[in-house]
Amino acid sequence: MQGQTHTIAHRYLSRPPERLVLEGYRHWTESVVTQSPVPMDAANDLYREILGAQFSRPAFVAMADFLHTLGLCAKCPLHMFATNTPNICTDETMILGLISGIQNGDDEAVELCLSALSCPTRCDEVVMAAGSFALILKGAAKILMPIPSEVLTSILNHHAKTAAHRFNDVSPPTFH
Repeated sequence: MQGQTHTIAHRYLSRPPERLVLEGYRHWTESVVTQSPVPMDAANDLYREILGAQFSRPAFVAMADFLHTLGLCAKCPLHMFATNTPNICTDETMILGLISGIQNGDDEAVELCLSALSCPTRCDEVVMAAGSFALILKGAAKILMPIPSEVLTSILNHHAKTAAHRFNDVSPPTFH
């Protein structure tokens, strides 16, 4: 079962739209935490490679604005896996779900992800910044696959159940 899950995650993460969001988040966060420009340069290179000259700069700026805003408005420190890790943690899933929900017009998924990521009083700031990022990617024909709200709810419920049992966790550690 775990091998099958790994294969599905790998296929999903190999899609350019999902890579832009997930690897952008991972590189941006690593750059902020380590105070090194190297991860940010890697994110910029990824955006140029996938989006080309016309969309790379606006998408990169919108991504950085979204992640900066999310960092200010988050309920608690957000988690992430290292770049190029074939796993996705709950916070990363909610970020993907938020951008996907905006692009695909899934208001239920958007609300669910916002409530999981952001303080209630700051959701408007987060959704505006996420919306800019999502729409620029959509304008560049980089549309994330829909993530149904039922899947997001299941992930959040599983995370809540297993949070108390972290001492048995054998998955790679997340950064936060």
